[in-house]
Amino acid sequence: MFAKTADELREMIRQNPGTSPSTFLMDDSFAAWCYDNQDLSWLKAAFNRDADPEDCRIWGLTASEWRINVEMAIIALTGK
Repeated sequence: MFAKTADELREMIRQNPGTSPSTFLMDDSFAAWCYDNQDLSWLKAAFNRDADPEDCRIWGLTASEWRINVEMAIIALTGK
């Protein structure tokens, strides 16, 4: 099962303490791509700015979906 929201991801992490948080990200999602390709400082900076229009176009995301995916990558990297 994969998380669709940041709250779902947090709950999955809480319920499965020994499991890597990245397990709950869909493999072909922007969140998983961010988890694999960006560092925490980039993700935090991205979360605090407007959605990248090019990322949104490539990944077929709205600005709010982009932000959710960035937040989920942050949660997966930090485990919280």
